[in-house]
Amino acid sequence: MERTRLYVFATVFFGVVLVGTLSFMHVESLTALDALYFSVVTVTTVGYGDIHPVTPLGKLLAMGLILSGGGTFFGILAAAVEMFLGRREKQVRAEKIDMIIGLFFSQVGSTLVRRLIRADAGIGVLRDNLDVSLRWTKENFRKAEATLKKYHYDVDMAAIDLPALNTLLGANSEFLVRLLENPNILEHETFTSLLQAVFHLKEELAHRPNLASAPACDIEHLRLDVKRIYSQILIQWLHYLDHIKDNYPYFFSFQCRVTPFLATEDATVCT
Repeated sequence: MERTRLYVFATVFFGVVLVGTLSFMHVESLTALDALYFSVVTVTTVGYGDIHPVTPLGKLLAMGLILSGGGTFFGILAAAVEMFLGRREKQVRAEKIDMIIGLFFSQVGSTLVRRLIRADAGIGVLRDNLDVSLRWTKENFRKAEATLKKYHYDVDMAAIDLPALNTLLGANSEFLVRLLENPNILEHETFTSLLQAVFHLKEELAHRPNLASAPACDIEHLRLDVKRIYSQILIQWLHYLDHIKDNYPYFFSFQCRVTPFLATEDATVCT
């Protein structure tokens, strides 16, 4: 919106200057350069006085130029400032959202990714395309995201320790609620959707007292909830890694050492 308004003001401004220049050339018999110069200093209300209209029609034209062009000129300045401040505000909000996403993965997201991946029979495909390393470039991230968008997400519920998953999400219940309450994440629809899916699974698990011996129909219901999370969290995880690689390389280095595809979460640099 700010950019459109700026373009409109700029178009009108240059149109007024052009009309004023051509008119002064004709009415005041000025050269093209002098007419342009006079139009600009008139519209911008500078008015050095070195060139001024000498004919009645020229004076009327100058007044019309001031009234029409002056407001347009200041409109350009206002629109430009508004656009700059809007971009800055948008950048600040984006940084806050990235920080919230980082907190989510540090607190619970990375552990959740690890558990879901290990319950996926197609882990070989994921390992080949998502085993992130320090050598990864934007092209690697782009190809990995394309793979995830086409991937058939599924999990073997027998490979998931549901009581342990219930404990993980229950222990982070207050944390998840605070994330959902944060107004900044409302602008990030995909991450908000992921949080809602995680919170829903937490509620489903918390209200089943015998997860270890749940009936098959119940396990199938939970599988759909887990699959909903799985299909969203990997893409968000990939975007998160792409972000920290550019902005926090030291943290990206840490994530590469504890990637969910490794057998352990040992971040030791050397032995």
